[in-house]
Amino acid sequence: RNVTGVQTCALPICMNQGLGIENKFDVSGPARIDLTFNRSCNLACRICGPESSTYWEKHLRENNLYSKEIETESGAAEVIAVLSKLNLSNLKMLVFCGGETLLGQEYWKVSEWLGDNVPGAKENLTLCFQTNGTQPISPRNYKTIEKFFLVKLHISLDGIEKQFEYMRWPASWQQVTDNILDLKNNAPSNVMFLVEETLSIFNLASSHRLDTWVKENFTTNREGDIVNHTRHIARDMFGLSSLSIEYAEYLKNTAYSNLINFDFKENASAIRIALSEIEKFDRIRGESFHSVFPEATSFYQRFQ
Repeated sequence: RNVTGVQTCALPICMNQGLGIENKFDVSGPARIDLTFNRSCNLACRICGPESSTYWEKHLRENNLYSKEIETESGAAEVIAVLSKLNLSNLKMLVFCGGETLLGQEYWKVSEWLGDNVPGAKENLTLCFQTNGTQPISPRNYKTIEKFFLVKLHISLDGIEKQFEYMRWPASWQQVTDNILDLKNNAPSNVMFLVEETLSIFNLASSHRLDTWVKENFTTNREGDIVNHTRHIARDMFGLSSLSIEYAEYLKNTAYSNLINFDFKENASAIRIALSEIEKFDRIRGESFHSVFPEATSFYQRFQ
């Protein structure tokens, strides 16, 4: 279920129901594929790392913080060769995970192949792109989009304005919102949107601002299809393991009260590691956690 408690069924069951295969036991090929083959990305988000972003890798190397060998990215031709060996006759959904999936043409090349080779793609196949919202879609890719039943853009937003720019560095909030609204107005009518918010110690105390922005600016696509707003918890050092007692007590009186176990115990070591990492990159980037997230930093005064 999601963190707000709205969705109550187990994820595999809900997914099978959504794909219409909950009672099928003789499916000869996958109904859903989540595909990552290229981590090219133009951002170094606080909750991400070099394993999912080439820009993170570049950022670390420039500051002498990364010494691993540069990983070779797979190309569209390699992915198509693998997909061509699969039985895709039952495929209902394929999710492109990044990197930034709208950066360049590699993911679009695979999309075009899928549209031409998956049986009934126009009637049955939903294609999803996980995106940071910075990249427009070239009109040359509109014909590819129209080969599918739906194309969903899963846009990662973790806040608004300066808080967004801090977490999704070095993105511009104005650029991203302009791009999102342009896609809403100009992309083919079978494009739908999903706002994916990652909750962490940065934004748990201020996530209502993004919720308000979505409700005021981005509730539907131009055809009236609802823009869903989902939330999940960061799994790294900035997740629930780094909550202070004060932060946990605050959350008990919010919509996120279900995140706090009745026997919650503070992990001071995890908190110090997280705050040290925040301070390190604040220094490198010329930013200030305290200035941008005053609500959150107030819960860590004992550790200053």
